[in-house]
Amino acid sequence: MLKKRFKEKGVKVILVGSLVGMGTFTYMPTAEATEDTAVTQGEAQTVNTLSKPEIDGITLNQQFSTDVLEYSAKVGKNVEKISLLAESSSETATVSVNGIQLTNGKAEDFSLQTGKNTFTITVSDGINETTTYTVQVDKSESDDNLLTAIGLSKGSLPFDASVTAYKVSLANKVNTITVAPTVSDSTARVNVNGIDATSKGVKVNLPVGKTTVKIVVAAENGDKKTYTLTITRAAAKAKGTEDKDTSKGDEAKKESSTGTSKTQPSSDNGDKPSSTPSDLSKGQVLSSQAPKAQQIASISTQKSYRILIKRQSQLGP
Repeated sequence: MLKKRFKEKGVKVILVGSLVGMGTFTYMPTAEATEDTAVTQGEAQTVNTLSKPEIDGITLNQQFSTDVLEYSAKVGKNVEKISLLAESSSETATVSVNGIQLTNGKAEDFSLQTGKNTFTITVSDGINETTTYTVQVDKSESDDNLLTAIGLSKGSLPFDASVTAYKVSLANKVNTITVAPTVSDSTARVNVNGIDATSKGVKVNLPVGKTTVKIVVAAENGDKKTYTLTITRAAAKAKGTEDKDTSKGDEAKKESSTGTSKTQPSSDNGDKPSSTPSDLSKGQVLSSQAPKAQQIASISTQKSYRILIKRQSQLGP
């Protein structure tokens, strides 16, 4: 009996022979598929892979490789969406992003929220093991903490974005006011004197004198800016003050009128006229034979009486 073994790559062959003179022999091969199995698994890995993931206008943190499964990118606060392309080199594989099946080789738009946005990309042919890639896009938070206007229920407030302090003066009858600030960025939060502001504004009580109103705007990233209103409510006037003022005004007018009547004209020589107003009213005629100087004095006296009578009629009884 003769036994001989042969070993080849991946195959074991056992030859058993029996020679009896020119007798017979038996050939019994056995095979192990260890390396063949390994090749099959390798082919499965190449089937369910991406050939490229791309985001239009955005650079990933590292160059793409089929065996690198995680990627990331950063975008600004104003980026609302991305256009993502996920393509596989296999015609039989299906590519999906966050459960949404894509058309192979065609980019799709995805909206972004502030902060981290995770996009899970799966590649599967339905037979071999599915491969999963992850792309994380980090959108920065807004730093806008500005106001565009400050509305007031009473009075007006010319607004300037570069000014953070304002003064307002109101009448005494205004004992409350509603302050309604408008933010520049909708992601910002605003409060008035510690109360969260809505589109209707915040009501503020106004005692007499000065009231400070603080408007705090917090941006999405937490940065804060404070606007200050100093509102002055006028003091109430004393009761009857307006009547007294009016009375004084009337009295002043009366005094002025009365003062004029107290000044009475006199004759040039300072003596009392010899004739009375009643005599003049009866049409008394001066004698043409009187001395000229006397006539002049009489005429002067007559004019004075006429002026006096006219003024007395204006004053009344």
